Amino acid sequence: MGFSPGSFAYTIRLCFAALLLFAAALPAAAQTLARPGMTNFGQSSDPWWRRAVFYQVASSPASPTDYKSIAARLDALRSLGVDALVVPMPALPSSLEPDPALDDFDELIHQASRHGIRVLATFPAPSVTADLPGIARFWLSRGVAGFHLVTPPSTSPQDAQSFLQALRKISSSAVGQRIVLSDFDPNASATPVPSPASRQPSRTASTRHANRSGDPLNAQLQIDPEFSQLDLPEAANLRLLLAKSLLTQNILLDFHPPIQPPGSPDPYPALARAISAIQLTTHPAALIDASPSLVLQPDAAPAPDAASPPTATQTLAVNLPAAKPLPATPPAPPLADWYSRLSALHHGNATVRYGSVSVLDFDAQNALVWVIRPATNSALTPPVVVACNLSSSPLRLSLTSAVHSLNLRGSFLLTLLRSDQAMGPQDLDAVTLPPFAVYIGELHR
Repeated sequence: MGFSPGSFAYTIRLCFAALLLFAAALPAAAQTLARPGMTNFGQSSDPWWRRAVFYQVASSPASPTDYKSIAARLDALRSLGVDALVVPMPALPSSLEPDPALDDFDELIHQASRHGIRVLATFPAPSVTADLPGIARFWLSRGVAGFHLVTPPSTSPQDAQSFLQALRKISSSAVGQRIVLSDFDPNASATPVPSPASRQPSRTASTRHANRSGDPLNAQLQIDPEFSQLDLPEAANLRLLLAKSLLTQNILLDFHPPIQPPGSPDPYPALARAISAIQLTTHPAALIDASPSLVLQPDAAPAPDAASPPTATQTLAVNLPAAKPLPATPPAPPLADWYSRLSALHHGNATVRYGSVSVLDFDAQNALVWVIRPATNSALTPPVVVACNLSSSPLRLSLTSAVHSLNLRGSFLLTLLRSDQAMGPQDLDAVTLPPFAVYIGELHR
């Protein structure tokens, strides 16, 4: 066939067009997708919320939320592995005059988007009965990624369901994947997902299922507060609650210390690492509550001199007045570093991210143990075992029989993460845990 100048030019034009399309696709694939209209993270087809880490900021009427202070801590939040913030909603503007709180809220959304973090607003249902659609659309137009619907205990189930359905309908009509969080109601119409764990021996408590979009009558994610109602977290009661929560789709565990009576010992500080391991490895999506023990500060703050005493730190749970400057703070404390490493495991380990959870019975030793089985068995995605010592004494656990009862084979654990300073793998038949320690390892033969 002879050479044709026309066909050659046509081929050149096709190649040039293909190059342009390829170049245009590159920035889109690299976006963090935190802005309205964007769909999900990276190349995954999952909605962004299914495996996100949420950070919930509390407020009180006596201390209005300082959105500037939160925005100043976005670098620390991002290093913690946070994907979305849940913050109190500002008061609706009463006039067309400038509103400093609303401006600060808008700036927080803008800065959070630059950090790859979405912002959800806490939605107090009873105060918006007059114009629910209009008020919801007002906040959606400002760029919130969704709402946390809060209804007081006095609200009837019918009214709560009506609020929820209306808010979901409005949110789904907005551009992008906007979502609604709500408090979990065990008496709602949602039907628990049957668990294959019922076919396992009795020591296996439950199995996690892959999330779906969920019943449109319910929120995409529901916050289960039962863990926070425990007076004393022990293996027996934690195991039962964890097994129960794994039977329901799209659950976020709200696991923060209850207010202790004066003079009563608080067991939670010693168990903080075990609690965070439960939050970030057992369910696809995770909720972190701001607390005095989880101190976050701007990365830009200078480190104090080693000889000087440490200055007072601030937390997102304590909202600072806007006029008060942020103090110079010490480096991130160990608990924040532990959360950061757990978040990295939550986001980066395929077994933890997509696997199913089986809780094992080690109540007699006050140890909480669970196994995360990969969605697809392969040498690249081995099962993951998490063991938490909830007692003040060192433990030595024999996990071989319990793990083998799940039709899994292995003889040792290759360390992924541990809360103590020890190093090296662990023999599956002799896993040693210091007091209140957490060990996470991959199962190998």
